[in-house]
Amino acid sequence: MIDDLEPERLRSRLTGSWGGSLTVHDSTASTMDDASAAAAEGAKDGHLVLADQQTRGRGAHGRQWVSPPGSDLYFSVVARPAVEAASTALITLATGLGVRAAVASLLPGRSVLVKWPNDIWVEGRKCAGVLVESRTLGMRIDSVIIGVGLNVNRAQWPPELADTATSLRAERNGDEPFDRAEVLASLLAHIERWVNLFIRDGAAVVVDALRPKLALIGERVRWEDGDGVFDGIDPDGAARVRTDAGVVSLHAAHIEPVSR
Repeated sequence: MIDDLEPERLRSRLTGSWGGSLTVHDSTASTMDDASAAAAEGAKDGHLVLADQQTRGRGAHGRQWVSPPGSDLYFSVVARPAVEAASTALITLATGLGVRAAVASLLPGRSVLVKWPNDIWVEGRKCAGVLVESRTLGMRIDSVIIGVGLNVNRAQWPPELADTATSLRAERNGDEPFDRAEVLASLLAHIERWVNLFIRDGAAVVVDALRPKLALIGERVRWEDGDGVFDGIDPDGAARVRTDAGVVSLHAAHIEPVSR
């Protein structure tokens, strides 16, 4: 086991209820798949699956999450919120707020924003991604798998990502690596807080907090079916885009700045 991800070392640093039950892998195909299997077998709320490396890490929209060993964090949490099945998208936004808050606390003075709906940008470069999948029973969610990949100490990327990706260590401009256990503790505490706030208070608390933390406001963006100017989010968390034909609301889309 990699020393900084040794289970007892992790447990000693976690402060919330999430992570009390955890599984740590040196390498696995996907923590999302592992956590989904654990949920199907009855894993409790807050069960954590963490890996030093993923061989088939998954991002949103079927994309691969490059997951080399020894540098970053790749984990998934089993959550069992008492919310309706339609809430998955808002849990994604709540998770993004939590990741953003943790990253901002670790990189004071840096611009840390959420690129709707599931990426975290530091100074305009992607540092983290969120993937949320749910399993339903009738109109309610039985379990939600919350996956996070965060570039912590990585210094090099494949050529296709070199201009658009960053890491905590790269943004701190220092030689000293981050302690991944400490970073994980911050991430879990902030994510759990925001997910619980959504469960308790509803969509408005998430949407209102997210609006001033959004990237690309006022910029021209494109998505699978068109392009326009990103205008923020609706009360239900959908993206608002002003197009030549009027304002459209995107509930499931991948937006990117046209300039990239």
